[in-house]
Amino acid sequence: MIRSWLLLPAALAAITACSPGRTWLAHSPSRHATTSSALGNHSPVPGDSGRTASGSKVRPAALPHVTYPSFGINVSARPPAAPGTLAADAVSPAAVLAAFKAQGDASLVGSALGTERPIIMLRTITELHPTAPGVRPRVPYTAWVVIYRHVRLVSYGLRSFPKNTRGTFVAILDAASGQWTNFFSF
Repeated sequence: MIRSWLLLPAALAAITACSPGRTWLAHSPSRHATTSSALGNHSPVPGDSGRTASGSKVRPAALPHVTYPSFGINVSARPPAAPGTLAADAVSPAAVLAAFKAQGDASLVGSALGTERPIIMLRTITELHPTAPGVRPRVPYTAWVVIYRHVRLVSYGLRSFPKNTRGTFVAILDAASGQWTNFFSF
């Protein structure tokens, strides 16, 4: 009889450990740290429980908002406050469109090049994995973003898209150098 009363606190602790939300077992160094009952609401840093050494709660590290996550490219929501010196091909949206039409990758847009008016905006770009010469990871630069919507997508892989599949084409022109840094569609 006395043994059953002793087992009650142990059973209560086991039930509490399995319930959603914060528990004292979740912050044990031998367990994965869970700070909320919501799925996916974990600290962005592996092994970090979101608490300081003194045990006080801190805000998780803010990861940058990436506009095109599969390409690792962040486009600012607003134009840059001071864009700096612009290259000859990058002084205005009209000059950017003329420069885009003059280079070979404009053919990727297909018939939309002559029929659709693109969105052209001056923004600050930050790339996680740049491929263009002169662009460094996580170093922002001012660029013109050219967007064509409803462009017929072309597959260069093993599987083709269904007929008439449409998507968005994006081209990015470094405003300081006049160099095209990215072309992609999705």
